[in-house]
Amino acid sequence: MKYVWGFLAVLFVAVGALTLRPDLLPGAESWVLRTPMAHVMALRPWLAIVFAGAAAFLLIFAAIRRSLVGSGRIALATSLAYLVMAIFHGGTLYARGIQSPAQLGPDHGVTAVGEGNGQVTVLSFNTLGGSIVMADLADSVVSNGVDVLVLTETSTAGGEELVGLLADRGLTFRQFDTGTDRYATEFESTVVLVSDSLGEYSQVAAEGLPGSSVVVVPANGHGPKIIGVHPFAPAPAHMDRWKADISAIYGQCADTSFIMAGDFNSTIDHQMVLGADCADARIEAGAGGLGTWPSAMPALLGTPIDRVLTDGSYRGVEASEVASGGSDHRGIIVRLAPAD
Repeated sequence: MKYVWGFLAVLFVAVGALTLRPDLLPGAESWVLRTPMAHVMALRPWLAIVFAGAAAFLLIFAAIRRSLVGSGRIALATSLAYLVMAIFHGGTLYARGIQSPAQLGPDHGVTAVGEGNGQVTVLSFNTLGGSIVMADLADSVVSNGVDVLVLTETSTAGGEELVGLLADRGLTFRQFDTGTDRYATEFESTVVLVSDSLGEYSQVAAEGLPGSSVVVVPANGHGPKIIGVHPFAPAPAHMDRWKADISAIYGQCADTSFIMAGDFNSTIDHQMVLGADCADARIEAGAGGLGTWPSAMPALLGTPIDRVLTDGSYRGVEASEVASGGSDHRGIIVRLAPAD
């Protein structure tokens, strides 16, 4: 039987090892972006917990076997392997950052002091059909010096309400959106607000991107392109659509001078499998290991699918979050500084 147990131990350890860095394995895209691996890879905190629990159980089991029958080496070796995996997953989250202050520091960027030091502060929030209080969101914009907002699952009317509230606070923002019919589901609606302090922007066609995307560019050609995204969710029955959507979105990483934000319904691990070379500004700012969905779960146990990416012309220097209100997502705020 020891050979059977040995074989099973090797098999289970090998399966667990697949979760560590699947992007490095041959043909990763063909199986990691499928059910169930695509969902498993979004759960690094839980993988760390599961592997740590399995390691503890097997360690106890090995000790009991050792005391009763003088055996237990297989269980001990498997326990140590699972402990290494737990440490790897936990260490990965720690390296991506778990710091998120309630509010960013003083804003010396565009909206606060004109041209300022060139910093751009981005707020990304899936409002779950506008199930948040827009006045509270306006307060977050003012207190954190936000220059760009990407609001997914937010109606055109909701965006207009926020623009008005910000105007009452002395801030001028221009709205761009998907123009979704008010009778359609708000899942399809994305709103992007850009401060006038960034200069004049205009909306262009979101060519090749999902229909819930919004793309705006500086009218004079100076400044970053801003892309608001919201791919289809990875429901088991719609994995092909999800993969097509995120492939198109991460395909933007080949572009230059852009800021892309929104609910990506995917993590950096899915991005890495696709080989997309976008810089994750929230990781750069030290908060990329904290989950944004679901908001009912502690951030350390959630999934970081709300993100801010750049081509590297900006880098994340600070990050915070927005109270979820009635949404199932936490909003995020990331301050970007020019990389030069």
